[in-house]
Amino acid sequence: FLQETLQSSLKKRPTMSFGAPAPNAGLVGSCTSGTNASAAPNDYSLPQAGNDGISSIIWSPTANHLVSTNWDGGVRCWEVQESGGQIRAMPKAQVNHENNSPVLDSTFSPDGTTVFSVGGDKAVRMWNLSQQPPNGVPQQIGAHDQPIKSVGFLPSSNLIVSGSWDKLLKFWDARQPNPVGQLQLPERCYDLDVRGNSMVVACAGRSILAYNVQGQPQELQNKESPLKFQSRCIAAFPDQTGYAVGSIEGRVGIQYVTKVQGKDSFAFKCHRQD
Repeated sequence: FLQETLQSSLKKRPTMSFGAPAPNAGLVGSCTSGTNASAAPNDYSLPQAGNDGISSIIWSPTANHLVSTNWDGGVRCWEVQESGGQIRAMPKAQVNHENNSPVLDSTFSPDGTTVFSVGGDKAVRMWNLSQQPPNGVPQQIGAHDQPIKSVGFLPSSNLIVSGSWDKLLKFWDARQPNPVGQLQLPERCYDLDVRGNSMVVACAGRSILAYNVQGQPQELQNKESPLKFQSRCIAAFPDQTGYAVGSIEGRVGIQYVTKVQGKDSFAFKCHRQD
């Protein structure tokens, strides 16, 4: 279904100026919900969030900068401030993937200066937040044969890793046009996450792989998801001992790659409807 939706979205859309106020959004820089009411009184909606579904959000590791990717082709950055219990989000900049192709994921460099993004244009792109790229399109540093679903940064080697529906993981040095390495996956990549020297990848067919990415990547685990339905997202533990995987049925599986005394793998339902 996601692939069919992506294919139907790969049509050129008009580009929205990031600096222009969103309809009914109020003053730029204030946190206002615009035409959409917040889910709760203490929730805040960012101004100028885009014209389509948001595919990912990430915080800068070094500053109060929030970056989102969107199916309208935009990668947007806000500076978020808090004063006296009031939140303000100021739009800072926006770039767009070529032909406004849907953007599916992004990641920061460890120093917070650069955003790497991927999506339906099959390209790995690099955006230095202090610069506005030509025509508002971030620099392409890599490519796949199919749309790219997820991207991560390997701090131990300063490489970018991308996972695609072409069933490949590719590793990129931003200074070189060709990948410095690649790994074959059993199926299409649906999500990946990197924490330190740990990388976990969720694929179609409920396959999950875990790697040690210090130096040459080494596969530590290749197993079927403990959940019965398609994997939707995956996140490595901060201590690098395992991961959490979520499925389309609203369940989460907690799995350990490294055995931890007194802790066992388990699953739970995290989204319920009465």
